[in-house]
Amino acid sequence: MAPKPFDIRCMNVRYSPNLGDGLLAECLEWALHAQGAIASSCDLAARIQYGDDMLGRGQILAVLHTLPPRLRQLAVRLPLALQVKRKWSPHYGTSLAGADGMVIGGGNLLADLDLNFPTKLALALDHAATRNLKTAIFGCGMSSGWTPEGIRRVNRALERAHPHAVYLRDARSCDLWNDLFAKVSGRTAKQVRDPGLLASLVWPADRPAADTANATVGIGVMSHVAVRYHGNASMTETDMLGWYKDLVQNLVSRGIKVVAFTNGSPEDIQAAKALRDALTPEIATQVRFEQPKTPEQLAQLIATFRALAAFRMHAVIAAYSYGVPTLALSWDEKLKSFMTSVNQADKLVDIADINAGAASARLADMLDIKTDQGGRHDVIADALNDVAKLYISLSS
Repeated sequence: MAPKPFDIRCMNVRYSPNLGDGLLAECLEWALHAQGAIASSCDLAARIQYGDDMLGRGQILAVLHTLPPRLRQLAVRLPLALQVKRKWSPHYGTSLAGADGMVIGGGNLLADLDLNFPTKLALALDHAATRNLKTAIFGCGMSSGWTPEGIRRVNRALERAHPHAVYLRDARSCDLWNDLFAKVSGRTAKQVRDPGLLASLVWPADRPAADTANATVGIGVMSHVAVRYHGNASMTETDMLGWYKDLVQNLVSRGIKVVAFTNGSPEDIQAAKALRDALTPEIATQVRFEQPKTPEQLAQLIATFRALAAFRMHAVIAAYSYGVPTLALSWDEKLKSFMTSVNQADKLVDIADINAGAASARLADMLDIKTDQGGRHDVIADALNDVAKLYISLSS
């Protein structure tokens, strides 16, 4: 009788409104299945399908951004405690039933924005410790700026859970982990590729022909609210809308077809609507607006582009996986880290420093680029091998 496959729960934000989170979660599940594991995700916010979201999220982010850090911390503590008791803890308990191991995996989960992830991560680790599950942290990014309370919560949980391995997606995240949590966890962080790089294996697609007459450039629209809240940027709504509008107009004037889309966050969708409303009727008729509903739809849309300009990291990662040349729009360290890791740092630009005309010229030049297929395939192979290391660390 064959042994039962090792059963892994991936604790992540798979059903986040930002489909990039779902993309990397589905890629990680797929790669674990390829290793022979049983793998499924438990959404840390207790969402159960794509489209689930907290009403008024954009307004809440905007309000929190205006509060001093101390007041923000006080404002969120009671709502977090209520969510733990009423929603998150029961959901985690049900999801972890029958599991052999637990992976906190994918996304910028090691971050302390208003105690949100420290609370969820500590709760997940506590559930794993109670069930004596083998645990690992994989493919995550880590941010600086942790509060003493956030550190305390995660440290206390790490002391109980004793993770078998910690694999993070960039050198800066590894350094931050090693400074804050290596001692208490007993694990130093090792660097791995982001599992989102496997998108082209999970959802295969043919690269569009190099026909500049019919070439399509994708524009990933992101809200200034998200940029400022997560990236501490000073970009205003007017600044970003004006830049997007000018970029679209410049591309259309060059005879280039444009598709504007978002990764799905409600505030990004509102920004895309504002862009559509700001365009002249003549320009608007030449721009296609798309809103993917699932990670697969997002990935397959990106695969159709001859070039892309985007802020959202997993739109950029999916584009790299499919070989789509990308102008990455800088807003925080994680995007910079990714572009550097795949030798594309020269394609990272700050919209405060590059005008839309210059950006459109760079995108036009990208239409005939033939991606370094060897280098790209090596990176994707690395990402698959990294998941194999994860599986071995848990199942052996």
